[in-house]
Amino acid sequence: MIALRLLNTESQDKADYLHNQLITDINVPSTYWECAESYLKGVGIYDVFLIEEQDFRNYKIFLRETGNFTKKQVFERTGFLRNLKKTLIQEEYKELLDEIEQCNTVQERLKGNVRNFLIRQGIHHVKEIDYRIRELYESELRRTKTSSKGLEYLKTLDRIKQFDIRKEMETLSGRNKERLKYEGQVIFLPYIPDQDIASDFDYIQDKSELVWDFSQKVPETLKKQIFQILCYALRNIKDSKDRRVRYLLPLRWMYEFCVEEGIDDIERLELEQIKKLETIVARKVANVKNSMQIVDNSRKILFMSGKEIHWHANVWYMERFNFAPERVNPSNPVQRLSFYEVTNERNRELLQEYMKYQVGIGDLALGNIRNQLCYIKKFLVYFNTLESICEITEEQIAEYFKLLQEEEIKAETVNRQIFDIHRFFVYLNAKGHIKRIIFDPNYYIQKVFPYHHDRSVQEDEYMEILQKLKFFPEVQRLIFLNLWATGLRISEVCTLKGGAYYWDGEDAWIKVYQIKMKTEKMIPISLVLYQIMKIYIKKHHIKPTDFLFKSKDGGAYRTGTFVKGFKANCKKYGIHISGETFKTHDYRHTLASSFYDEGVSIQTIRDYLGHNNENMTKQYIDYMPKRIEQANKEYFNQAENLLATGIIPKKRGEKTGK
Repeated sequence: MIALRLLNTESQDKADYLHNQLITDINVPSTYWECAESYLKGVGIYDVFLIEEQDFRNYKIFLRETGNFTKKQVFERTGFLRNLKKTLIQEEYKELLDEIEQCNTVQERLKGNVRNFLIRQGIHHVKEIDYRIRELYESELRRTKTSSKGLEYLKTLDRIKQFDIRKEMETLSGRNKERLKYEGQVIFLPYIPDQDIASDFDYIQDKSELVWDFSQKVPETLKKQIFQILCYALRNIKDSKDRRVRYLLPLRWMYEFCVEEGIDDIERLELEQIKKLETIVARKVANVKNSMQIVDNSRKILFMSGKEIHWHANVWYMERFNFAPERVNPSNPVQRLSFYEVTNERNRELLQEYMKYQVGIGDLALGNIRNQLCYIKKFLVYFNTLESICEITEEQIAEYFKLLQEEEIKAETVNRQIFDIHRFFVYLNAKGHIKRIIFDPNYYIQKVFPYHHDRSVQEDEYMEILQKLKFFPEVQRLIFLNLWATGLRISEVCTLKGGAYYWDGEDAWIKVYQIKMKTEKMIPISLVLYQIMKIYIKKHHIKPTDFLFKSKDGGAYRTGTFVKGFKANCKKYGIHISGETFKTHDYRHTLASSFYDEGVSIQTIRDYLGHNNENMTKQYIDYMPKRIEQANKEYFNQAENLLATGIIPKKRGEKTGK
């Protein structure tokens, strides 16, 4: 009974609403609206706004078929209903009609269909149009129009909406809304506030790829992360093709993948999950590597923008931190530290805790931290099946170190790995994760035997480079000249500043910061090199504190960029490089050997190269072959040492001996 009563009440309310609409104009004879009211109720229409053109035609036929009205009376009664609807629309939807009328980017003949649809949906302002309304309109057009005609009307709706957005953005309140805000909504990219960006999507035929549904019932963390990355791509990636290929499409695939897999945090993506995503992407595009950049790009965007450092993330990006200058090598900076290779979550947490200490509190250079991380990760991956590395036994550690010693790597590298693993266990012990350290590194380290690097570059090789150097780009030319003429490390040359070269009145000098040794040194240079560099500094207006050679981001020139470019040009100009490849450090060996051949003492060469001890310097000097040759000449130049000394020539047939 209650349900029936509610139904009757609802029906009466609808009937009353229709009645009040019909009696709006008191000057109209009651017979006009009474007849219309009876007909509309009979066909189930309780709102004048919902009367369609076909309904008007049917009403006209109904009046004619009753036989109670003349042709003129039929015309007057149908005209009453048409005019009433028009009047009501003008009163109720005046703002909407005005807004549509103002739009000058679409044809007038196409506005009517859009206007009627919006009125049927109860839309009073163009700003109320969202993707849901667009979707309803598209569905209706599929049912009622041909494909081409439907597309034409749908574009009209989009243009009306976009015109209104542009108009709003010209106001102060509109400019305050210029940035997208996360509201758990469905975002249709052509409707975003920045219409300059939105216009980039006009050429995309499949508009479904422009729909981003943040209303799904999935973890809020994931939705907010995807939204943040989406906004970053829209704001910062200016090339529309690059934005679509490297960000928007792969981001959509990653979003769909995370929803399907139940992943709630992109920064915690596991290695196996990344591989699975890569398999999916491989089915969609040929250039998988290009699309898979979205994983690293997304993690970096999230890590760099956090209010606090995301220590829980599986990858840390070093740009997020402010390190002391002596901890960073600007010419070969550490970009990231990754932890996802360690799939045992407990071990990964312990490793992240240790690295947090090294990065945040310790004073090691980032390059050393990266090496240490690499060695410990390798160790933890080997023992991945253990519930926790804290449960490891001394026998298991001994087994691992034995495998290390059997690898074809230098003893110094083996020892470095052993000591880095030991430092990790010292930390675990200090933090109470383990009760005691169960192994002594000194028991496992290998004896290191001194060895010599035979790495000098032959004269004919570097002379060929010097002869063809004029064909190389300016920066490559100057970096090579500094390497060849000074014997500096490539990292030292790439980080030289504008004030590095100076003249003391008698000699030219260069001031160098030794990244490896964390100290400054001054060495003499040739006048020619000094003059060449001064011309370059003046030509490019380089300040004393500016880097001489800059990367694209304004920092120090990257060592890898130089080596790659220089090797390519050597190949281009037919320059033969001995050995496996071009190595910048070989020129440091070459200069040291040249000094030694000229009689310069080991101690002086040590100071010039900036070594801590002479043993390291001796490894750099290729002195043995030339010294032996020189000693050989000096020895046999003495008459008493000649091989022919003591041999008495005899005449033919003369007997020898006593």
